[in-house]
Amino acid sequence: MRSNYLIPSIFALAIVAALSGCGQGNAAAKADKDDEPAAIPVEVAAVERGDLVIHYAGTAPLEAAHAATVVAEVPGTVLKIDVEEGDRVAAGQVLAHVDADRGRLELRQNETDLQRLKNEVARNESLVDRHVISATAFDQSRADFLSRQADTNLARQHVRKSELRAPFAGIVTRRWIKSGQWLEANAKVFDIADFTDLQAHLAVPERDASALKVGQPVNMLADAWPGKNFSGKIERIAPVVDRASGTVAVTIAVDNSSGMLRPGLFSRLDIAYEHFADATLLPKSAVLGARDATKASNKSTVFVIEDGKARRVDVELGYESAGRVQVLSGIAAGAMVVTAGQSGLSDGATVNVLKNALTEVAGVNDSHG
Repeated sequence: MRSNYLIPSIFALAIVAALSGCGQGNAAAKADKDDEPAAIPVEVAAVERGDLVIHYAGTAPLEAAHAATVVAEVPGTVLKIDVEEGDRVAAGQVLAHVDADRGRLELRQNETDLQRLKNEVARNESLVDRHVISATAFDQSRADFLSRQADTNLARQHVRKSELRAPFAGIVTRRWIKSGQWLEANAKVFDIADFTDLQAHLAVPERDASALKVGQPVNMLADAWPGKNFSGKIERIAPVVDRASGTVAVTIAVDNSSGMLRPGLFSRLDIAYEHFADATLLPKSAVLGARDATKASNKSTVFVIEDGKARRVDVELGYESAGRVQVLSGIAAGAMVVTAGQSGLSDGATVNVLKNALTEVAGVNDSHG
């Protein structure tokens, strides 16, 4: 009778043991799964091949290559003003008149006295030949004539300077005087500029200036004319580097044949000075840490995706333009590099490439392919 009661008990213990074993196995599997690191979400892009054009961009106000301030060379009262601001004038054109009555009187007086002395020299020349007067007396009369001739020329110039004239053809940009005003010598009268030849001056870092050459084309945009492109060229490059700023002065000649530009306009200048055909390129956002983007031979780091894991790769980078960086060595075209999410990555980390990033990469590859 006792053996019949033992059979159900043994069977129950076996069931409990089996269930206990299954529970422990599931718990172990769950623990192993919890120990696995979570995949880090990242965005990626493909390393591509393409053309790379290196630019130097800068801003500067436009200036007139020929500009001058006309000043009064003789004192006097302003009698008449012949031009106004904005007027186009020819070289030598009269701009204003200064009272010259006193100067004209002095000129007539000198001219009369000059004629008298001229006659005296002619008369004394015949007398000295006949030994009627001494050679010394003749020399004195001739010296008096030459001195009065110089005075007459100065008086004539004084009268001529009472007419204020344009030194070159251009546009009157400012009038400094009013009619009836008394002018002192060297007082400012007008500002004149020639709008035909405009310039822009850039202070270019020496590392960029070394790649620039006289005659290189320049593309220019003006805020006053949105969407309109203007052209120019490098006219001069200073032979020295400014010690204080470490820059080189570069002068840009701007084509204003359209007449749309004027001095003082704010300009944005772009100089394409280097072209690399079929270069290996990666997005700038893939590069870890700060770098000098202006010259080659810079070692940097990127993360490359291989078999679902991130691998840290050292690359040598060259020039940078428009958000892309030239790859000199380290990775080849077609590699997938991480462009977002690098801050949480370590070498060998498991990654989860976001679908929208993959779609974007696929679209980029298709567009180049």
